[in-house]
Amino acid sequence: MRNFNRLPGMNFARLCPMAAALLLAAMSLPARAEDQNTLIRTGDAFDARLDTRKALDAYLAAAKQGAANAELLRRIAKEYAEMMTETTSVDEKRRLGGTALDYARQAAAADPANAMAELAVAVCYGRLAPLMDNRTKIAYSRLVKEYADKSLALDPNNDLTYNVLGSWNYELAGLNPFLRGLAGMIYGKLPDASYEEAIRDFQKALQLNPNRLANHIGLGRAYAGAGNPALAREELERGLSMPNKERDDSFEKERGREALQRL
Repeated sequence: MRNFNRLPGMNFARLCPMAAALLLAAMSLPARAEDQNTLIRTGDAFDARLDTRKALDAYLAAAKQGAANAELLRRIAKEYAEMMTETTSVDEKRRLGGTALDYARQAAAADPANAMAELAVAVCYGRLAPLMDNRTKIAYSRLVKEYADKSLALDPNNDLTYNVLGSWNYELAGLNPFLRGLAGMIYGKLPDASYEEAIRDFQKALQLNPNRLANHIGLGRAYAGAGNPALAREELERGLSMPNKERDDSFEKERGREALQRL
C-alpha cells in the first residue's frame, strides 16, 4: 500500500480522523468505479452466453458497488424478465416479472432519454400481460404501446422497438369479441391495430436487423393473420432455419412451428 505520509506537503498521521476518512474514501472511488465496470463487463459476457443467472449475479454485485445508472438497471431488468422462462410456476413468473418491471421503471426514471430503458418497461409489461386477468391484461397492453412509442420517439432505428410494436398490433388485432369490447372500454377508443400494421412493423424491424429470427417469425405470424399463407410460410421457415442466438429464440421458434401447423 502506498505510504500516505510521503505525499508531498502532507503528513497523513497528523490529519484529524474525519479528514483521514474522507481522504481514504476519495482515493478509493476510482477503484470502486473500476470494480463496478468490471462486474458489468462480466455480466455482459455471461449474458452473451445466455447464462442468465450468472449475468444477474454480476449485475446485482455491480449495483452494490455504487449508484446504478439506467443502463445497469436495464440490464438487471432484462435478466429477471428472461428468468421467467425458467419456471412453470405462474406465481414465480409474476414475481420475477414484477421485479423486472420495477428495475425497468427505475431505469426509465433514471434517464428519461434512454430509449432502451423505455423499451424495457414495454417489454416487461408485455411479458406480464398473459399472466394477468383480462382487465389487467388489456391495461398492460396499453402500457406496452405507450412505452414502446416513447422508445421509438427517442430512437427510430431500433429493430426491437418495431418488433414490440408489431407484436402489439398482432395481439390486439386478434382479440376475441369479449376482449375487444373490454379493450374499447379501457382504452376509451379502441386503437387502430391491425395485421397490416403488424406486417409494416415487422418489415421495418427486418429492414433494420434481418439477422434476428424473432423478426422473421413475427412477420410470418402477421402474414398468417392477414390471410397470406405463402408469405407466412416463407418467413416462418426462414426464422426456424436460423440458429438460436438469444434467450427467447427457442420460444419464438415454438410459436413459429405452431403458426406453420395452422396454415
